[in-house]
Amino acid sequence: MKKLIFLLILLLAIPMAIFAQDVPPTDWGDIIMNPGKWFVSLGTVALLTAFLATFVNGLLKITKNFPKQLIAWLVAIVLVVGSDILNFGYAKDLPILIAVLNGLGAGLVSNGVFDIPVIKAILDAIGNLFPPKK
Repeated sequence: MKKLIFLLILLLAIPMAIFAQDVPPTDWGDIIMNPGKWFVSLGTVALLTAFLATFVNGLLKITKNFPKQLIAWLVAIVLVVGSDILNFGYAKDLPILIAVLNGLGAGLVSNGVFDIPVIKAILDAIGNLFPPKK
């Protein structure tokens, strides 16, 4: 009986893990049709950054690792700061310096340098030093 219950829990855990993850964009239509979907959190911006940075790296034919990472950081910073300036997404209430740091954090997450909880903890600690934008 214990083996059967363990098997059922295991079988239910796999679909829950699949449904719980964010799916990266697959084409430009997904980004254009649902722009609000990609600016909800740091994780979704990191997914969008990975997609756009891969596109830019392919467009510019960049093959070395550091320039690829630099492009991802710049794309993420432009996305989050643009979101802040346009009062769109999770960054609309952030000061511009914190938006730049959030962009850098999204770039680091999209490159796989850090995990989202680590970056979120660092950004929350830094963000408490600055008052929110009014």
